[in-house]
Amino acid sequence: MGFKPKIKQKRWKGRKERDIIDFWVRNEVFKYQIDLDKPNYIIDTPPPYVSGRAHLGFAVHYAQIDMIARYYRMMGHNVIFPGCTDRNGLPIEVKVEQKLGKSMHEMDREEFLQICRKELDEAEENTIQVMKWMGLSCNTFYGSPEIYYQTDSPQYRYNTQRTFCRAWYEDLIFSDSRPNNWCIDCGTTIADAEIEYRRDHSHLHQIKFQIEASDESIIIATTRPELIATCELVIYHPSDTRYSHLEGKNTITPIFNKVVPIRKHTEADPEYGTGIMMICAYGDKSDVKILREFNIVNPQTMIEPNGQVNEVAGKYQGLTIKEAQEAIVEDLKKEGILIDSEETLRRVPICWRSKTPIEIIAMNEYYMKQLEMIDDLKIISDQMEFYPRSSKIILDNWLNALNMDWAISRRRFYGTSIPIWYCSKCNSPNVPKENELDRYYEAWKENSPVTTCSHCGNSLESAIGEARTFDTWFDSSISELIACNFGNIFFESEKEKFFETNFPCSIRPQAKDIVRTWLYYTILRSYHLFKSPPFKQVWISGLILDPYGGKMSKSTGNSVDPLIFLQPWDIPEDTPETLKPERNSWKTIAEKETTAKFLSKNGKSHLYYGADSVRLTSCLQGSHGSDIRFSLSKLDGNAKFITKLWNIARFISCFPAEASPESLFPTDQWILTSLDALVQRCSAGYAQLDFSIPSENIYNWVWNIFAPHYIELIKSRAYRQDETTRNEAQSARYCLHHILQNILKLLAPITPFITESIYQSLYKPTKSIHQELLPKPIQNKSDEDPRTLELIKLNSFIWKTKKDRGLSLKAPLKKVYVPKILEEFIPDLREMHNIETVFTIKPDTNEEDIIYKDSFAIRF
Repeated sequence: MGFKPKIKQKRWKGRKERDIIDFWVRNEVFKYQIDLDKPNYIIDTPPPYVSGRAHLGFAVHYAQIDMIARYYRMMGHNVIFPGCTDRNGLPIEVKVEQKLGKSMHEMDREEFLQICRKELDEAEENTIQVMKWMGLSCNTFYGSPEIYYQTDSPQYRYNTQRTFCRAWYEDLIFSDSRPNNWCIDCGTTIADAEIEYRRDHSHLHQIKFQIEASDESIIIATTRPELIATCELVIYHPSDTRYSHLEGKNTITPIFNKVVPIRKHTEADPEYGTGIMMICAYGDKSDVKILREFNIVNPQTMIEPNGQVNEVAGKYQGLTIKEAQEAIVEDLKKEGILIDSEETLRRVPICWRSKTPIEIIAMNEYYMKQLEMIDDLKIISDQMEFYPRSSKIILDNWLNALNMDWAISRRRFYGTSIPIWYCSKCNSPNVPKENELDRYYEAWKENSPVTTCSHCGNSLESAIGEARTFDTWFDSSISELIACNFGNIFFESEKEKFFETNFPCSIRPQAKDIVRTWLYYTILRSYHLFKSPPFKQVWISGLILDPYGGKMSKSTGNSVDPLIFLQPWDIPEDTPETLKPERNSWKTIAEKETTAKFLSKNGKSHLYYGADSVRLTSCLQGSHGSDIRFSLSKLDGNAKFITKLWNIARFISCFPAEASPESLFPTDQWILTSLDALVQRCSAGYAQLDFSIPSENIYNWVWNIFAPHYIELIKSRAYRQDETTRNEAQSARYCLHHILQNILKLLAPITPFITESIYQSLYKPTKSIHQELLPKPIQNKSDEDPRTLELIKLNSFIWKTKKDRGLSLKAPLKKVYVPKILEEFIPDLREMHNIETVFTIKPDTNEEDIIYKDSFAIRF
């Protein structure tokens, strides 16, 4: 019998992954088919936003979500894993406005929408291709193209409108003029959850205010002197005796000479500034809260939506906020009432998208009720299982911080139209009932599907359609309904029976930075619609960071294009621009790494590692829920494991896959016991949806036990061909193949390409490994066999001693003394280390040239 490897290719190469994708496509490996014998497992895939190129953080995050899908398939579930994209909201509008150099409000709305769609289509090509090349097993790509959605499609938007109509008639929607977060650059209201904070350099101005009908004056410190015109109240802390005599008195604002009351309030901080503060309309959310408490309704405001100040600001009318501040400070100086100005850092709320400081402006908007349901929301959030459990605190903290209802209307163009029509006679809002809404309606340009006003009976033929759109989270917060085939969006199901049977959705996988938005709003909407949690499981991931701890994002300039790992350097010239890697983006995370290591002499980068190496690295860089620092050096190191696995499989492919022998050799019994403990540890990690656990365990077991110790122990036995030792050779070969198949299956959800390739090459050329079941432990014991450590110590001792003497590892040893626990390994140990005699007794203390270590001894 000749022993030549069945696997001919000497090295695993990233471009081999494309062949595997082709196999999955041809064989529709991940096609969804209703199977009553399998439980459905439905993943609420986060629809990725496609306003630009996909970055590495996206690729890694979605690869780990794919691991969930692959794990549950190999646990016998029928998985729905939709491909999808998010195309609504501010990002695309801002991008188009910047590209055109003008506001959307200066353009024809339909023309603007068409430009947005074109930009989105181009960007989507990049996003979808990265998803495929990263190995995402979405049903969409492999036999079920119908299981796909775009959040701006008429079908999706129709379902958004349906849920709005239902909420309207359940009295969950109302209109009101309230102070709202307003982004001047984006030109729209934004929710609290869309606000970020930063520290800006500012000045704390100390300004003299005169007490009415008195010679006394007070000094008020403020970073917003431009708001003096809207000052409605001055407060001090009840415990602050410096100002207690002023209770009930009034002060006169400088420049504007407005009389405002002085009152005590616990919101004043005696330690900040001078301890007494202005309450204006509106400096921040605390101003809104305090003015409500004092029943000061409809206060005069001066900041307009365009960022300029109005007539309330007097002679400063028409200036921008910054200009007004500078002018007022200058006038305060001239009048001698600016006592001091000192530099300070101010915590400024900013728009998550434009990074523009937020202003509080009273606007008439539509709201969805949420404050009165918070206790119920806490109850249903407790009914969902969080992975990791500690991540739930993010949601709990947000639920405890909510202080206003959700403003759901936006003054933007590229979003789902709010289906309201205002009667031309009585101006009352008319909303179709859910069963009257037969499709998606663009209210700003189409007539209502309802013909008469529900308030006065007038015809709605000339009704005015609502021009505003929904907050993008109003759309995104029904994604779990869509994943469950709500509205039969994917396939026909009589009376939506499939949805009713499979809701709540199985799992919501998402990053921790959008818990306050996407997760929270989804829970709120599900409560309103069904009084139930939207999911059974919630999987929260950390962020992808650069090697120095910075969040990886395009806006901060430290983003890496994943295509540099997924595309060869030399690609066809006719490759679309969206699929050409940004060649130098990797250097943004390589400043402190050996850059030359990743470059050839001609300047080309050695970075075509393939998706498996990236996926494995994402798991080995941190436990689930923690942030991942992505390093090229780590990626390079983990790619070596992929190579190691290929080399092991190639060696094993030299031997036939034998049937299980009548009896196993002792060494083989040991390794199968060790394998079983590995399966148990991996199973526990997979059950927690923490892919770092199986990754680390398989990596360490293969690299530190299986390859260096077991394979070396049985190598000579596996090569035997004489009949007298037939059973011993069969035992070794059986175990090699049995172990390899188990390792491939255990690794398949994490590194789907190389496992598929090896599995098909050696075992089942026409069946995907991803259609197999994961191995199950036999003993349910996770601890490593105690003989393993002793064996590792012995082998390491012998190898090191030979190396230190400059000897070959095959150099003969006259005697080796081992503990009794290793007695069964003696036949294989003799072959492995070329030992003349192995003893299980301690050596004679008088024997010369004995080398000792722990419980071992050797003599050359």
